[in-house]
Amino acid sequence: MKLSAENIKFIDNYLKNSEVIYYDIRMEMLDHVATAVEQKMQTENLDFYDAFKSYMVVNKKEILKGNKLWSGFSKDIILNFLKFLLQPIMILIGVSIYIFYKNVDVSSCFSESFTIRDFFVVFLIFLALFQLIYFRLILKQRFFVIEKIFGLLNIIYYLQMFFMNQHKNESPSILTLTMFSYILIGYVLYFSKKIYKFNVNKRHLAL
Repeated sequence: MKLSAENIKFIDNYLKNSEVIYYDIRMEMLDHVATAVEQKMQTENLDFYDAFKSYMVVNKKEILKGNKLWSGFSKDIILNFLKFLLQPIMILIGVSIYIFYKNVDVSSCFSESFTIRDFFVVFLIFLALFQLIYFRLILKQRFFVIEKIFGLLNIIYYLQMFFMNQHKNESPSILTLTMFSYILIGYVLYFSKKIYKFNVNKRHLAL
């Protein structure tokens, strides 16, 4: 017995009221609960509300425990990002970036008042501002993976400051430029991928 859109919305509101604030975590819980309730309706010949109540009495504590585990944990985000950087297409992009820097003197495109180091800092600030605006004005939902990805920018920023300032009076090496260009492009692509997944899941819920 399939759940109606009204039933799905009921479960979603229940999870919201139980402080499952992150949209993507809530969607995973929603799918899990909906499947279990459907099975209970079929095997025990119950209507939706009786099946839901019966299921949640037994399983609510265990289900909501997962929300607490996710709320402050972001190590998986970093690991997933590193795995993303090691995908074949990303390795190919990295090699292409290195070849580009090997053959093009990009430092000549900048001045003493605005160096390539400054460009990387400005680009990082632009990404941070864009994400803040995107979170507040466009998403209008809290999305765990996307919010935690934001923390990656802090790591990238401090790495950039450390490596770029190793030789302040010299232009960054080709290897350094390649590494940070690679990480930043990877970050933009990874963030875009997660935004796309968010929008697909959002449309799926609306249906």
